[in-house]
Amino acid sequence: MVDLSGVRTTASQSAQSKGRGSVAVSLQSLAPIAPIALIFVIAAVAIPGFASGPNLIAVVQASAITGIAAIGAAAITIVGKFVSLAIEQQAVTAAYVFTAVLSIGQPVAVAVAATLIVAVIIGAVQGYLVARGLNPIVTTLAFGSALFGAVVLLSNNRTITLRHNPLAWLGGGTSWGVPNQAVVFVILLAIGTVFLSHTRLGRQIVLCGANPKAAELIGIPISRLVIIAYISAALASALVGMLVVGQVSQASSNMFDGLTIDVVAAILVGGIAIQGGEGQLWRAGVGALILTMLSNIMLLLGLDAGVRLLLKGGLAAAVLLAMTVMRRRSR
Repeated sequence: MVDLSGVRTTASQSAQSKGRGSVAVSLQSLAPIAPIALIFVIAAVAIPGFASGPNLIAVVQASAITGIAAIGAAAITIVGKFVSLAIEQQAVTAAYVFTAVLSIGQPVAVAVAATLIVAVIIGAVQGYLVARGLNPIVTTLAFGSALFGAVVLLSNNRTITLRHNPLAWLGGGTSWGVPNQAVVFVILLAIGTVFLSHTRLGRQIVLCGANPKAAELIGIPISRLVIIAYISAALASALVGMLVVGQVSQASSNMFDGLTIDVVAAILVGGIAIQGGEGQLWRAGVGALILTMLSNIMLLLGLDAGVRLLLKGGLAAAVLLAMTVMRRRSR
């Protein structure tokens, strides 16, 4: 008779090891959510007014705006092209295009279509230039500056106010007590996460960022993926522009000050690798929520805008440094 006890023991140990491994992976994937709960509990106990209904709604709305923009911009990071520095300029452009089309009497469908078409063109041009070999940081910085200058020039730096706001229900309304902006954010987050993880194109984007040489060898169209990533970022910024117009019924040149740094910080705080090829879109949403809660806490504590911006930038830099150190140690 053959003694199978050793085989059974080995198989049992292997199963237990796999079980522990799967639990570890699950805990690791949920790790970014822990800071949200910790920050919320501490702030609710220690800071008067933080847990009030109006303040929490304000936090959710602000995190939704940053999160929607971060979902699109994260595609650029994951595809391996670092970050875009034209997020707020794209959002301002979209806001002006949307309000300008509405103000001349066109229906909301025409205004939305015109805004999205402009966004696609803006994203495609940037993506094409970067795919051709231009530095993504320099390209988006220069493009954003030129875009902002053109918008200010064409609008004479005027604030355009809508008498009738057809998107007020979406930008400023609520459903079951939840801001509609947050509903849009969650829907886009789910769609983006499924797309990146469970579609061929999404997996190609991740591979392109992780190993562009291997992606090129197996015939993946890297240039097309880069252009798609930039178009996604521009469309997300356009949606942000329209949502905020729906909330405040106007477009102005300074309505998105600081959005770019918030988006970049959300991507980094969410744990998306700046080198590309690693991370999930939902992590950008988590990062946006963490940053928005911290900004709200600093505002309630009476810290001025300069200090808040300094602390957010410092947090993003610290996370980037920590990720770089961990990445080198894992090699």
